[in-house]
Amino acid sequence: MRLTISINREINKLIGKIAEQMGTSKRNVIAFALAEILQKGYSFEQLEVLKEKINLDSQTTIFLTEEMARKIEQIDRFGLSKRTFFGLLVSDYFKKNEKKFPLAGDIEAKNNDLSRDYICTNMDEELKKKITDFCKSNSIAMSFLFSYYLLAKNVQIRPFQIKKREYLHLNMNTRTKKVLDKKSSDINVTRQFYLHLIALQICEDFNL
Repeated sequence: MRLTISINREINKLIGKIAEQMGTSKRNVIAFALAEILQKGYSFEQLEVLKEKINLDSQTTIFLTEEMARKIEQIDRFGLSKRTFFGLLVSDYFKKNEKKFPLAGDIEAKNNDLSRDYICTNMDEELKKKITDFCKSNSIAMSFLFSYYLLAKNVQIRPFQIKKREYLHLNMNTRTKKVLDKKSSDINVTRQFYLHLIALQICEDFNL
């Protein structure tokens, strides 16, 4: 499904910069925001306030999976068009959560390596399925989700058990891969172990 939303011009530029620095599309950045927005909920009163304070002076288009498209069709938009409803919520989200994205500041001054790189490892089958299903239902690329948690989130160190291994392939930029190496080295664990910690954190954050 193709979804065009009206959005604040400065927020649209910000989303573009975040996507560029993370080596992903604007769709992934916006889809992640929508997943958090829909999890936390919203109210008619909140939207009335946003209509008064947010200027929707730009547009952007994203493509959604069929599952995500069905989900948004069932949402009560309080009489607003999809274009306005999602534009208000997404614009407000990034106004409030810009600092959650560490690459959203003075990114031109950073010497980031944005060339693509790959990580091939194994993950617990059940855990991978939970993440895969979540990404599919929310139109989020799994590689983006893991990259976001690597760059922007702290994970809880916890024990886990791999019952059945399944292949995991992630496509990240070189900078993100270096962050993975550093974070896993800092706590003296393997890449595979740290990626499992991220997966467990995702499941906890989104109640999977």
